[in-house]
Amino acid sequence: MLNNNFIRIKHNTFAYLLIASAYIGVAISYSNFYLFHMTLLIFSVFSVYVFKENNFRLNIAIISKKHVVTLMIFFAWYILSLLWSPSIVHGLKYIFYIFCGLTVILSFVHYSSNIAKLNKIFSLLTVLVLIDICISMLESFGMFRMPISSHSAISHLFGKDPVNFSKFDNIYFYSNFRPPTGLHWNTNDLAICMAISFPFFLCHKKTTVKILGIFFISIIIAMSASRAVFLAIILIYTMYLFLIKKKIGTLLIIWLTSFSIFWGISQLGESNNPRINELANSIEALKLYLSGDVDIGGSIEWRRELIKNGLEAFTKTYGIGLGAGGSTVNQELIGPVAGRFTSMHNFWIELLVEGGIFIALIITFWMIGLIYKLFLISKTTANKHIKYYSQSLFLSLSAFVPAAIAASSTIYFFPMWIMFGFAISVILLSNSK
Repeated sequence: MLNNNFIRIKHNTFAYLLIASAYIGVAISYSNFYLFHMTLLIFSVFSVYVFKENNFRLNIAIISKKHVVTLMIFFAWYILSLLWSPSIVHGLKYIFYIFCGLTVILSFVHYSSNIAKLNKIFSLLTVLVLIDICISMLESFGMFRMPISSHSAISHLFGKDPVNFSKFDNIYFYSNFRPPTGLHWNTNDLAICMAISFPFFLCHKKTTVKILGIFFISIIIAMSASRAVFLAIILIYTMYLFLIKKKIGTLLIIWLTSFSIFWGISQLGESNNPRINELANSIEALKLYLSGDVDIGGSIEWRRELIKNGLEAFTKTYGIGLGAGGSTVNQELIGPVAGRFTSMHNFWIELLVEGGIFIALIITFWMIGLIYKLFLISKTTANKHIKYYSQSLFLSLSAFVPAAIAASSTIYFFPMWIMFGFAISVILLSNSK
């Protein structure tokens, strides 16, 4: 039988590597095989070996933890849905995505058994986020382009098919600008990742870190021109001032000042000064874009069509859902929207359409439960680390709700699973204190 210390050290090492490789994601990969998959494969072989050496005794303590149980039910339901899923192949692929995500969460919870370890994994994620920001800033100003990017001219060398995503949902469609993608291949995925990272800078105690983080992430999100993420950032600011800092007066001043400035600039559209005129028209264009009155590339139109097709198929299932991967199969049978889109492009509708009313309800209450508990912890804990993490994660999870709509799907978006694992770990550690 293996030495328990050896097993614990190896498990911790693999958990650490899994989380790191999950954030790196597609940035180190060939075709659909990521560094994460290699790490997961090695870890799986090691786990099977340990299972055998321990006389096939299985430790299920981690999957019975609070908030993890719901995810196990979520996973089990999707496996069960293979019985009625329209495609076993698509269904198994979707279940594999969930399995990878759950592995990230369990690795995070397993590794973060105490504050010291949670701080260590946070330091790792901080370094990775900073690298992501640096790459994205360089890409934003045309100084560098990630080789594995949807806008990279050499992405085919890594088994990728470059796609110009900015053509479909970007206010820079009519320019030669190609938005940043960072470590995430897709512009919208980068924007969502920046949105859920943003609160950790906003809630930081050091003013320099706060200002620089806000400045750089705001630029990256602006360059991505994602409507949903832009609104998510506004939500973060509002909730931060209203619920975290309780500076309602400051919030009102900011809103009134911002409204006055934008309104004033928009009234200068007929100015004889070409610079002022250009700025005024840009503000007006941005306002129309965010409100949906300007639909560059048909983004709103084809998203609505995808959702309509999915919901129509869902109503025929009497609430049980199409099953794992069913929404994509349904759209493939109808025909790709705009000649190419088959993913739902709304993660929350995707859960309803595929998982049915059961999954939609348990995930809704699960998310509300996480957000509410993190908020309570942020107000009651005396531990400075737990307070900082709970404040930041409260805002991150809240902002993720609207931001997730920007992506084609977040089921295989590893930063989401890392965020969930982080949130559960903070809640569990808070309860243990």
